[in-house]
Formats: sequence, structure tokens, C-alpha cells
Amino acid sequence: MSYFTEILADSGDGFRALDVDVRDANDLDDLVDMMRSAAGDDGEAVAVIEHEDEWFGLVRLCADNEVKVFLSDLAAVEASPFAEIFADFLDSRPDAYEAEPEEDFGAEEDETEADEDEDDAEVEMLEFDADAEWAGDPDIYTDRGVPAATLIDQVESYRSDPARVVAHVGETVGFADQLEAAR
Repeated sequence: MSYFTEILADSGDGFRALDVDVRDANDLDDLVDMMRSAAGDDGEAVAVIEHEDEWFGLVRLCADNEVKVFLSDLAAVEASPFAEIFADFLDSRPDAYEAEPEEDFGAEEDETEADEDEDDAEVEMLEFDADAEWAGDPDIYTDRGVPAATLIDQVESYRSDPARVVAHVGETVGFADQLEAAR
């Protein structure tokens, strides 16, 4: 599975793709500096990072230099080559004992052999975590027509198709055509 990355700047007349490689960033500050220098002082920019069929990240540099980040699946980001960029978000996750203090961490072993035989006969498929944890600012584009609730609903409804969610955001905000041309 491959990664797709792109940085787009909003020049006021619409978005344009920037000649900047997200993979050159060592951390979020580096990425924001790259976006700022390529977009100009008074423009907005968005960095899009997608891992095919798994997760996406949006980093928005607002005109007032505010930075907003949204990640669709923390566990997948943590296992990606972009984990260092989003380390602040990964480090902020609560430990299992903090998140659910009353949970029994012992595994129950009540499965029968019939269940195991059924599992062996199944075709191995990619399993998407229905409870995957998103992180960041779901209100990243509320001011441009994508309410936080809509973004979260899209992420939860289309876990296996992050490009669909990014396309929805792009259509609403105005960068879908440029993003598609960059693919």
C-alpha cells in the first residue's frame, strides 16, 4: 500500500499544488515551516497525507498562523513513517490503565475448537478497526463548511476509504480538483 502526500496553498483565487515534499519534514514544526514558506505570509495551506485504505491526516495552516491537525486513525499513524511528524498527538493518548481503569486486562479463553476451525476456514481479509481512535481538531474546516460532527461521521462511516473522506473535505473547502490532479 502506498502513501500519497501533497501540500496545497490557497492563494485567494483557489488552491494550487506546492512543490514541497512532506517526507522532508522531521516533525510538525518542520512541516508547518515548509507550508508557511511555500504558501507565503498571508495565505493558507493544507498538507494531505493518505495511506491507501487505512488512514489520512490533514494539517491546516490558517491565515492567522494557527495550525490545526486531524488524524483519522492514531494506531495506523503510529505505525507509519509519518509518526515523528505527529508525535505530539501520539504521545497524548491515554495509557490503557488510564482510559479504562475498571477493565480486566486478562484474556478470556472460552473459545471452543469449533470456533477455531471456523476461523481457519475463513479467507484472510484486511480488518479495519471499527473503534479506531481519531485525534486532533475535528473542527479543522468548520469555518469552511465541514462541521466537526460531519468529519467524524465521515471518518467512522468510511474507515476503509480515507480518500473518500479527504475528497469530501476537498469538495467542500475547494481543493478537490487540485488534489485529484496531483494524484
